[in-house]
Amino acid sequence: MRFLQENLLDLLQSPGFENLRSSFVSRSYVKDSYICQPDSRENSIFIVQSGRARVYLGYEEKEFNLAILTSGDIYSTHTGTYVQALSPLEVLVTDVATFHQQMASYREVNQAMIKVLGNILQASFKTIDSLVFQDTSCRLLSLLLTEAKRRTTGADGSVLLDINLSVEQIANLVGASRQTVSTQLNRLIKAGCIQRQTRGTFMVPDVDALEREYHSNGCP
Repeated sequence: MRFLQENLLDLLQSPGFENLRSSFVSRSYVKDSYICQPDSRENSIFIVQSGRARVYLGYEEKEFNLAILTSGDIYSTHTGTYVQALSPLEVLVTDVATFHQQMASYREVNQAMIKVLGNILQASFKTIDSLVFQDTSCRLLSLLLTEAKRRTTGADGSVLLDINLSVEQIANLVGASRQTVSTQLNRLIKAGCIQRQTRGTFMVPDVDALEREYHSNGCP
């Protein structure tokens, strides 16, 4: 799940946004490192340049995923969440005070931030709902469907899901054990709903068929 459909990197490169762009500095993170954690004292805004990061909540030994940040997404370090690099990550960073000053001049950025806040709230409610009312199968199918619907459908109706996540990482996203997710993925493969291509890459032959599988499992 992304927080934005727009790509803010494209916006920053537009004429008239030079001052806003110059207020950011580049920062790099290695895979599995943390951009921020709940006890982080840094008060910054960042935009993902390349790579992917996972936003999640942690309680005792459980993790509850909120979103995957990809190129062009914006987020902050003071939300009380964990933000972890899923791959080598490049971000543009600025402090909140500077960002607030710049926002006054850029209506498009204000609109983007309102969308981010709304989508964070929506993602939080969706996470709570899925953990309370859905089983692992539904949560996994929901993840696959969400990713499939974000991608371009081929001429034959198929969709390539290059999610670049290990089974363990997928398990973390849906709040289940690795073994359970592996079993569910194999079941979907045998049913013809998905085809495994390479590590972290699946083909969905028919998105409508995958959605029917979702509903046939009693998923809301």
